[in-house]
Amino acid sequence: MAQYIAKRVRFRNGEHVSVLKAPNGLPVHEVTLYVDKYRRKGRAANTIHGVCMAMALLYRELASKKVNLFARLGAGKFLTIPELDRVASAAQYRMDDLDEGDDVEDNPAVINLARIRFRRHTREAPTRRAVDVGTQATRLRYMADFLEFAVNYVSAALTASARVELKATSERALTAFRANIPKDSKRAKLNARVGLSTEEADRLLAVVKPDSPDNPWKHEFVRRRNWLMIVLLLATGMRRGELLGMQTGDLLPNQPKLRIIRRADAANDARPKQPNTKTRDREIELRPAIMKLLWAFIQSDRYAIKAARKIPQIFVSDEGDALSESSVDQLFADLRAACPGLPVRLTSHVMRHTWNDRFSEQAEALGLSDAVEEKARNAQQGWTDNSAMAATYTRRHTARKGREVALKLQERLDESLKNDK
Repeated sequence: MAQYIAKRVRFRNGEHVSVLKAPNGLPVHEVTLYVDKYRRKGRAANTIHGVCMAMALLYRELASKKVNLFARLGAGKFLTIPELDRVASAAQYRMDDLDEGDDVEDNPAVINLARIRFRRHTREAPTRRAVDVGTQATRLRYMADFLEFAVNYVSAALTASARVELKATSERALTAFRANIPKDSKRAKLNARVGLSTEEADRLLAVVKPDSPDNPWKHEFVRRRNWLMIVLLLATGMRRGELLGMQTGDLLPNQPKLRIIRRADAANDARPKQPNTKTRDREIELRPAIMKLLWAFIQSDRYAIKAARKIPQIFVSDEGDALSESSVDQLFADLRAACPGLPVRLTSHVMRHTWNDRFSEQAEALGLSDAVEEKARNAQQGWTDNSAMAATYTRRHTARKGREVALKLQERLDESLKNDK
């Protein structure tokens, strides 16, 4: 059965937007109007797509109960609190087919086998998987904001009395709906993501070396490319999107430096889901050996693929297309499957946590003050001067220092216990 789907659209000028596609294949007009406010504010394409996926979930849930939102509003009535509670409940769970995959053309003759497998799996195993609290909260906020927009949009065509009644009813219902938005607990941090230990990072580098017998990839080009990508992630702490957005022109000639540049809606990036740089533009210095490795890859391995010469992105597939974010996710999935000794939660973002842990250790060894370390870290990671992001990325280092201090406090008690024996 056809569903509401969030669909990415790329204009000729390179701009990426998303629309909510109805079961009849046409964009939902009201959602398009709503999403346009995010475009005017200059929000990232991935943010706008997240809005559309929340709208897809909302419209699907209403359609399942045969609720026509704008027909209801046009009659001067709002959604009931039980209806909104069902929407809030649905927002807790994953729906893997809310958007069209990057590899699916907008062609009714093309069959999405992955989606068919998902539907079969759903019928055979109806277990519902929960999303994280942050995703659930974001979905509910978008939905509440859209419903408020919908009320204001329709109210202009109502009589004065109906307008007042609809506004009062919707405000009460939306207050109850927003009460479902969960708060992200700051206490449950035992399983929070942390960086690799020094031993784990050494193990990872040993596995991905092109000549390693444990390397999970067969093609020589893929082995060298993936090795270089891991090295750069560990050396710089850059994000996955920053790595994939790097272009050959970002490398400074005759200097061991590269630039990380924000390129939203780049016209020379044909990927349906364009990887983005979330932080500030910045310049990163590399050790000469790493820079030499990067140039060697570009001038030898990458240049040998003719199709790759036509695009500026550094990291490409063995067919010459710019790598997608899902390709990087698959890279780490391959590593997790092939190397049981590596952490089960190994992802590209763990590399960023690892870099921050090593940065803290080096800053401590150099005797940097907390203020100097914070400014230096923010500059290297592209964060604002007053950013508090460091706390998120230094959990392992902070926990280790905490354990050292706590054990130091116990020394005197330990001596006392020994003397009592």
